Amino acid sequence: MALDERDWRRARFAGLESFGIDRRHALAGGLATLSFALLGCELAAAKPAQRMAARDWIERQGELARALKGGEIAPAQWMADVEQLASEIEIAELMATVDQARITANPASDTNDPRKRTVRFLDEQGEPRRLGYGAAFFDFEPHNVITPHGHRHMVSSHLVVGGSFRVRNFDRLRDEEGAMIVRPTRDYVAETGQLSAMTPDRDNIHWFVPQGGSARTFDVVISGLDPGEDDYEIEAIDPIGGTVLEDGSIRAPKIAFEAASEKYTTAL
Repeated sequence: MALDERDWRRARFAGLESFGIDRRHALAGGLATLSFALLGCELAAAKPAQRMAARDWIERQGELARALKGGEIAPAQWMADVEQLASEIEIAELMATVDQARITANPASDTNDPRKRTVRFLDEQGEPRRLGYGAAFFDFEPHNVITPHGHRHMVSSHLVVGGSFRVRNFDRLRDEEGAMIVRPTRDYVAETGQLSAMTPDRDNIHWFVPQGGSARTFDVVISGLDPGEDDYEIEAIDPIGGTVLEDGSIRAPKIAFEAASEKYTTAL
């Protein structure tokens, strides 16, 4: 059975413990709840009493990255913490600070991907800082799409700093020959100031389509999480062309990124 639009309309609710998050740790960090909304609903960022300075926010991202790589926190806790961080920064202030970094445009892709620009934060001597994570802008023209793809050996967060996106996520349940078995988890519009994150166990597959014009994300990437493996691995899949299984999961074929770019346009 091919994937039907109704499959996007499921809801999933879960408490903190369902994702391996220690409730006391989360509350101590100021995160009272972590809830996942109905598919198709927008996620509203919390309004903290006090915003962080951009430099402190950048440092905190590094602290979380090092804690994750050092095994001090689990990926689910990292995800909860970076989602909380997204509500604690003024986008304009962050962008003013990022503008002082060293920003390098990556070579253009042959696919319909957005343009990537690598961000390197500098110390007082003008040298790149070692923060424990990579940072980049992804600049979307109205026709650009990040097609559905899964990840290994890494986590990432994607803060919307301009425009808005339709974001669709899937959990990666397992791999089979030539396919991933996935389950839809979220389908929502992320506005400027909102964040999407992925880990090995939660929302591992993502799919971004800009809404109504150009848009931009500021990404934080932590790779090399599995010693002895490649730093990261990404594979495109075709969930729309997949088969819905009895339990509601989808067997999504793995496809080349070029084929994904041709199929997954802004019309989908």
